[in-house]
Amino acid sequence: MSSTTDPAASADDLADPVCDRCGDPVPGERVIRLSSEPCSALEGRYAAVTKVCCPDCVAAVGMLALEARAHGESE
Repeated sequence: MSSTTDPAASADDLADPVCDRCGDPVPGERVIRLSSEPCSALEGRYAAVTKVCCPDCVAAVGMLALEARAHGESE
């Protein structure tokens, strides 16, 4: 599982994204996207997903130790 923090919503966005867990609007500077990609052995059973979450819900589901790096950046 990985995470990214979206620094700001695009100019095309008319409304703040909504947290997939609690349903509350999330200001662009506080959006966290959680992504999951199944290993090759499970690709036939599970799909890769990305969910928009607010920081409070990320903490609530136990994702407390997140890395602050952009999607696609290597270590």
